[in-house]
Amino acid sequence: MVTKMNSSEAVDNILESIKDEDSYLDLWSAYKRIQKLELGPSEDKKKAIRLALIGSSTLEPVAACLDIKTRLMGLKPKTFVGGFNTYRQEALDDSSSLYSHEPDLIVLAVDAASLLDDLFTANFVRMEEEERQEHLEKMVHDLVGVAEALKNNGSGLVIVNNFIVPEFTPLGIVDNKEKTGLRRFFREANRMLESTFRDESRMFVFDLDSATADYGKSRVVDWKTYYRGSVPFAAEFIPTLASEYARYASAFKGLTKKCIVLDLDNTLWGGVVGEEGMEGIKLGPTSPGIEYLEFQKSLMSLYNRGVILAVNSKNNWDDAMKPIREHPHQILREEHFAAFRINWQNKAQNFLELAEEINIGLDSMVFIDDNPHERAQVRQAVPDVMVVEMPDNPQLYRKTLENLKVFDVLSLTQEDMKRGEMYVGKRKRAELEEKTGSIEDFLRTLNLKVHVQQVDKFGKPRVVQLIGKTNQFNLTTRRYTDSEVESFRESDDSAVFSMAVKDKFGDEGIVGVAITKIEANDCIIDSFLMSCRVIGRSVETAFLSKIVSYARERDANRVIGEVIPTKKNAPARDFYERHGFEEVGTSPEGVTRWVLDLEKEDIPVPDWIQMVEE
Repeated sequence: MVTKMNSSEAVDNILESIKDEDSYLDLWSAYKRIQKLELGPSEDKKKAIRLALIGSSTLEPVAACLDIKTRLMGLKPKTFVGGFNTYRQEALDDSSSLYSHEPDLIVLAVDAASLLDDLFTANFVRMEEEERQEHLEKMVHDLVGVAEALKNNGSGLVIVNNFIVPEFTPLGIVDNKEKTGLRRFFREANRMLESTFRDESRMFVFDLDSATADYGKSRVVDWKTYYRGSVPFAAEFIPTLASEYARYASAFKGLTKKCIVLDLDNTLWGGVVGEEGMEGIKLGPTSPGIEYLEFQKSLMSLYNRGVILAVNSKNNWDDAMKPIREHPHQILREEHFAAFRINWQNKAQNFLELAEEINIGLDSMVFIDDNPHERAQVRQAVPDVMVVEMPDNPQLYRKTLENLKVFDVLSLTQEDMKRGEMYVGKRKRAELEEKTGSIEDFLRTLNLKVHVQQVDKFGKPRVVQLIGKTNQFNLTTRRYTDSEVESFRESDDSAVFSMAVKDKFGDEGIVGVAITKIEANDCIIDSFLMSCRVIGRSVETAFLSKIVSYARERDANRVIGEVIPTKKNAPARDFYERHGFEEVGTSPEGVTRWVLDLEKEDIPVPDWIQMVEE
């Protein structure tokens, strides 16, 4: 008996058949096969993403590969491809089919030739400096105008290709002797693009010039397909380009990996410390040893931008910790690791414990181990963990790490850069809590300071980040984009609040967000969320107290909140009940509604918390 396969299963089978392939023909074929299926809209909003590519050339090959690349990441895209060289009309007409698609992410791929005169390169040698500058400014101005229209007419991310600095210049070897040679012309255009969009949170300049240089500029164009069909890139390069675009989609949907879990022997250093002793391991400024030193430097660079580090090693504790604490060339010290599992236990079991201790999902973790048997076991037992296939030669460790490209974020905040220090503080708090008699005594020893304010432009990127990724202590789990948060900020009837927390072990930065709306005499809490790393310190009570004070300032009689249950927000569901709100209704979907009567009730700040006004 043959069972008819549904569309979703058919897509899964197609993707399974090419998961280890990366050729253009494989990706194109998969895309075409999937397009023939009757696919409805994704019911999982977390996985759904709407992509769009518009530009000055034939972009369907790139769009096809991007579509499949995002599917292989676990997303469910709907992809729009603009017509040949119709990008201006599509961007400037706010009723165009582009905007009807409602894209979350738009790639604007415009080559310089479409923005310059046909004889620009041919006449470049004879141009005066002033004329070259006029062309430069007009080219950048035209592209910026289109990009800003995309931003203003939509709410998603806008990815703008920069210009490829040409290999050929009619000026030959004296090109860089000119004040504005041809190559400097394009480098300056790229600098102007980056400068223009640097502070625009939804706009990104994709460094196409670097991507093509890395691949080989002489190989990125197939002149046969270029002249026959205006396809700007060779088939061999298109999957690489699509992978780079997919990084933005991954970051937008919160698929970024957060934690690297490391083996020790023959991974962070050469040799087995339990057998050779600290003096016998390979780690230092010459080979063998410099390979591991350089690998640790790359790990440190990721740590400094907010990637969590942890250890999962089969070893004796004292043997393993000695080089971490004492080796003169060890870069990653004890304070750089959020958690340790140094024992003889199964590494897969260690992963479950590490995930619980650090309080992140297994799908946020990356495992690096030189031993193929350990990698295979973890890959089979905890498939959600990303297991890196490490090369046999440690000289390639650094390159392997730098090529992962799974740690991208759309903004890098102060909180991100301090994350490693925050986990050290977390470990110290846990040690203190074990020594303290009661929870209240423990909280009093922390010297907690809380600062609540309405969000300014500086704090908005962190607020958007928290809204996009916070799941456990999130009463409604409503996700809002940067532009939507800005709309709340600009409205007279809405407010966006942030909460920052400090204690004697460190500065946690912005860890809480609340969005309120004033309707008649009610203050509606649309969203209330908090990073899981400050759960248990009663700071949520202080945060709610400030919201209640704001409601009184706005002459509200009641504060109203909702709890929308999800699979992950169980820790937050009793929040309103614990703070004296009265339940006034439950929907068939389990959504509860809560009311605090401001004429009868108040929310005091716990006396062990100092509210800071800055």
